[in-house]
Amino acid sequence: MKDMFKKYGVVILISVFFVGIIAYFGYDQTKNIVQGKKANGEDVIFTINNEDVTANEFYDILYKDLGIQTAYTQFEKAVVNGSVEVTDEMKATADEYAANIVSSFQSQYGATYEQELVKILKTLGYENASDLNLYMLDGLKKNTLIENYVLENKDTVYTPYAEAKKPRVVSHILIKMVDPTNPTEEEKAKMDAVNAALAEGKPFADVATEFSEDTGSAVQGGSLGFMDADTQFVPTFLEGALALEAGQRSEWIQSDYGYHLIVCDATDFDTLATYPDFYTQLTTFTPEIQPKAVWASAQNLGLDFKENEEFKTALLSYMGISE
Repeated sequence: MKDMFKKYGVVILISVFFVGIIAYFGYDQTKNIVQGKKANGEDVIFTINNEDVTANEFYDILYKDLGIQTAYTQFEKAVVNGSVEVTDEMKATADEYAANIVSSFQSQYGATYEQELVKILKTLGYENASDLNLYMLDGLKKNTLIENYVLENKDTVYTPYAEAKKPRVVSHILIKMVDPTNPTEEEKAKMDAVNAALAEGKPFADVATEFSEDTGSAVQGGSLGFMDADTQFVPTFLEGALALEAGQRSEWIQSDYGYHLIVCDATDFDTLATYPDFYTQLTTFTPEIQPKAVWASAQNLGLDFKENEEFKTALLSYMGISE
């Protein structure tokens, strides 16, 4: 796909645009994408009612009639499809996500779930319920493109976020209490048992599995996974977690739930980059990462606007990119 894109440049991009917005024309007429055909020296993208539509004419349809937002959406899809190879793991994940959504819609809407699903899919540029898996797969491919860009440009995109939001991976042990301001003797004894186990040198994860009363994280060795300054933890817990350096453990911290011991497992980029939430938070903090990733990939694919400077200028402006 990459070699094809480099060879044909904008022609392939526009062909993908055509597929993406074909519903705009609403045709029952004969139409086809034409390979190797030219009209007045320009590449013909498709014909309709025996009339050739060239690349520049299609830009006019896509950009001038439908607007730059629609043009960018199709541009992004084309770049992602040309840059990211689909793996079996991605397909399996997309199928799993789609099945979960279908199950949720069935529970919520019953017999009309498919109609409700189609309504949402159409707002996202898809037509049928069967496109749900494709939508999920497109999202995974887009995420992969962004992740690859972040990994290649971590020195410029990561540091400002890290300094502002203190991303980290944390674990904890919770001892629940009816009234955290007045622990019972039984509750104090549980805390003492945790302290004793840790003093003996038992790994924090093992102690969490044995003693923590947060059952959801206990089975994960107390791990809460990725967090940063915007994570919705109770204030005392959040403050305590953010105050730790990698490898440090807090004193007991009181919250509405009881008392916690918190460990900061990691703050390094390589570990954080294994968590999907890291990329979500990073791109929320730095939203320009997404268009920059798309543009960089387009350049790698050999994008050529064929002297259509008006469209190029509008697209770059919409993406917030200056060359």
